[in-house]
This record gives sequence, structure tokens and C-alpha cells, in this order.
Amino acid sequence: MGSEFSMHKRKEYNELSITEPVEFSVPKPYTPSYRHSLLKMIGEIDKDIYSETLDYRQLAPPSKALPLGTLSFKVEYESYEEKLTIHLVNAKRLPVRHHVTKVGEDVEYNPVPCDVKVLICLLPGQNENLESSVKQDNRDPVFDELFVINISKQDLRKSIVRLSVFDSRRLHHLCPIGHALYSLKAQDLDGAIEVQREIKPQSQTDGHSRGQLYLSLQYLSSQGRVVLKIIQAQDILHFEKACFKEYYVKVCHIYTDRKVKTKRSSTVEGTRNMVFDCSFSFPISVGDLSESCLVVSLVNYDMFRGSRTTGRVILGPYVMEGEHERSHWGKMVAVPNELVSQWHGLYL
Repeated sequence: MGSEFSMHKRKEYNELSITEPVEFSVPKPYTPSYRHSLLKMIGEIDKDIYSETLDYRQLAPPSKALPLGTLSFKVEYESYEEKLTIHLVNAKRLPVRHHVTKVGEDVEYNPVPCDVKVLICLLPGQNENLESSVKQDNRDPVFDELFVINISKQDLRKSIVRLSVFDSRRLHHLCPIGHALYSLKAQDLDGAIEVQREIKPQSQTDGHSRGQLYLSLQYLSSQGRVVLKIIQAQDILHFEKACFKEYYVKVCHIYTDRKVKTKRSSTVEGTRNMVFDCSFSFPISVGDLSESCLVVSLVNYDMFRGSRTTGRVILGPYVMEGEHERSHWGKMVAVPNELVSQWHGLYL
């Protein structure tokens, strides 16, 4: 009888459903004051506890795709020879760097088209890159180049073609213009497919939706320094196998194609939403703003398995995002000596 009753109750509990949306809120920190202690003594409720706002916590807007251009190519597989041919056709609407000579709102910047190079490899596991020729000062370069890779039918189905677009003057592996990915899982074993892909920041198939960072930039014109403040992280992807739930931020200053300086924050306890509230300063003259960038990496610290990068953000050197909108770097250049804050999506 008792077991029948418990089974009946479990059935009732399983059939319960919530028909209305449930709203959640972030608990608000509160430091007891003298007034609060007096109110507690006389049995009243201090309503200020529930009216205080969180100054440091901002809600991240949805990440928007950056306009990095498109890449066109053809993929053909010959099953008899087990040969994959990639025909790199062209790229269009690539971003343009602007040569910064002065900082300020009304300054006009001279556009500097990229010297474009494309590196091609197969994922996962292939470390060797096939390189295209360099197309100088061209926002819409035409390549018309063929690349051949020997690969079996079995391995073909597991592979992904990655085409990484670089400015050859900034050919550091952390600073690509972007990537185009194409899965070969459904590739015709005897036929060619024409492909056009948007160039995106992520270099891996699982390189998106890794969370966001809230960052502030400031250019101190009198000192010739860029100040970067790491404020907070939101909706961070956690690795299940990580032994230590601690994170830190690493910032690399890269000038043209070389790493100049690397700095890192202290570790914080890993949650989906973390507050860092730390600052870094880098000496960058006005003339070097067009050739410099800051690569911000969120790293999961693990002393036994090895630290693992969750995602990255690249700040600079592009002043504009598209035709009319300033990038975060560009907003910093436009208002020297002022803090400019913005959310950034994390990518790998």
C-alpha cells in the first residue's frame, strides 16, 4: 500500500508543469550600515537592500558578426587518385586598415588596403599550411590558384577545409583577418562544388558561443599609452574535464608580425559570470596604432592538465567596422583620454 501511494505521488510530481515563464534576478550585494542595524533593532525592514543597483555588472548584448568579407573557392575530389583539389578563386570586401597620424574625433585617416595572403589546411590535425601568393594593396583580390592534397576517402569524410586570411604585413598566427570553414562530410567523391563563405573570427567548428568579455580602452595621448581594463566575463563556456575552475586573462601586444609584450591577470574562481576588474598599460605611439593590436585571451588554469584557452578577442588595428561604424579601437582613437567600454564575443 505504501509503495502504491509513493508511486502515485511520484506520478503526480512528474506531471507537474510550469505554464508561465519564471524570471530570475542576480542577488544584490549589500554592506550593512549603521542605519540598517538600528532598523533591525526595532524590527523594521530596510528597503534599501532591494533598491540598490549593481554598478559593476552590465548585461551583454547579443554578439554581432563583424563584416570581414567573403571568400570564394571550389572543392573537387577525385576518388580514383584520392586527391583533393582546392581552387582558391577570390576574396571580396576585405576590411581596410587606416593610417592613424593624429587622435581625435574629426581626424581623417588614410585607408591602407591589406597585402592579402591565404593559408589553407585540413582539420583536425593537419599542421602544414598551403600558402597562396600575396595580393598587394587589394581589398578584392583575385587568386585563381590550385592546391592539391592527397587524402583517403575515409579521412575525407572526417575533414574540414580551413582557409585563413591574413594581412601579410601582420602575419602573426594570433592576428588573422578571419577564417572560412567548409566541411567535407558531404563532399561528392567525383565532382566539384563551388563555395562562397563569409570570413569569420572563429578558426574551429566549435569556436563560437564561448561567452563575452566586457572591456574598456583608453588612449593616454600625453604618455603615448593604451590602457586596457578587463571588467567582467559573461556566459563563459566551461570545460568538463578541467580539474581547476580558475581563470585568468592574458593580453599580448603584437606589433606588425611580432609579439612585443605579454601580461596576465591574477586568477579568479571560475563561474559563468566572472568579475576581473584589472588594468594593463602598453606604450604605443600614435604612429604605431595602425600597426598594433592587443590579443585578449581568457584562459582556464589547470596546473595538472595544462592551461587551456577558452576564447580570444582581438582589439585593433582596424579603426572602422564596415563602411561607417567605428570599431572599439577606432572609438578609443576618436576620444583620447576617455574610457570607452564595449562587449566582445570570445572566439577560437
